[in-house]
Amino acid sequence: MPYFMIGTQRSGSNLLRVMINQSPELVAPHPPHILERLAPLLPAYGNLGEDKAFMQLVEDVCLLIDTNPVSWELGQIDRYALAASCKEKSLVALCFAIHEQLTQKNNARDWVCKSLANVHFVDEIDRFGGESAKFIHLHRDGRDSALSFQKAIVGEKTPFHIARQWHEEQQKALALEARLPKERFCSVAYADLVNDPETELRRLCDFMEIDFRFDMLEFHRSREAASTSQAGKMWSNVQKPVMKQNTSKFLREMSPEDIAIFESVAGDSLVALGYPLTNGFDLENDRLKEEALKKADPADLQRRKAQATAMKQIKSRLLGEQRNVA
Repeated sequence: MPYFMIGTQRSGSNLLRVMINQSPELVAPHPPHILERLAPLLPAYGNLGEDKAFMQLVEDVCLLIDTNPVSWELGQIDRYALAASCKEKSLVALCFAIHEQLTQKNNARDWVCKSLANVHFVDEIDRFGGESAKFIHLHRDGRDSALSFQKAIVGEKTPFHIARQWHEEQQKALALEARLPKERFCSVAYADLVNDPETELRRLCDFMEIDFRFDMLEFHRSREAASTSQAGKMWSNVQKPVMKQNTSKFLREMSPEDIAIFESVAGDSLVALGYPLTNGFDLENDRLKEEALKKADPADLQRRKAQATAMKQIKSRLLGEQRNVA
């Protein structure tokens, strides 16, 4: 049974992947992002119904596997056997077939595709996989994801561009949740995963119909965590225990202006997923007011002081009279 993670990158997907990969019932490989990378290029392959075109696609899928930063340890993939195992000549069929080959090699029962960009291909996955295909929506506060993207070598960099991508992808995930039966969709919040990993993992294991294992909590000691960490700086944290304080970092590290930009673009998705808004524009406005006062001429401030005091007295008197009448 296939499981597809969906959402936006920099949301803890490698953490969750190495956790559940501790189960002998599953294989959860580091993703070569087959659908994300090759789907936009499909028109250039021509008619996949023709053997030559389809075998070129098979070759390129295998090339992505062979060059993946974290090895799948499949050895030399038999291209013709892989093509023959596909139920149809399509990219999604190849994605399923290569994961099933890895599952069989590891004597596992099910597999997980961790590529969060699957959120853009849920219709095709649903068409091909049918009721057997299930989805795990992993989401993190988008403002924290934005901070992570800004430090990473991949992805958008301005708060506006990150917010636009995050909002689009969360909306697609929420739309899928609304139309699928609950047994095919599970939502996992990164904050819940790091603050109470055992409870959240037990809930996810129930959804995936696998046994919870305590070594899932010791994921950082696993061979997969070591291989992933060594493959790139972006994934180095998977060799560390769960970082419970790795949430709401944006409140400490993000400027009020950047928060305001992100919330103006993606506020609806933040609210829908339970992340409270900070009214970043108000924070930025207050900051600018304070800056203006600091730069003001002291003499001007002194001249305004008497009138400001008078207005304070007038308001106090009028409001006092209103209370007395009431």
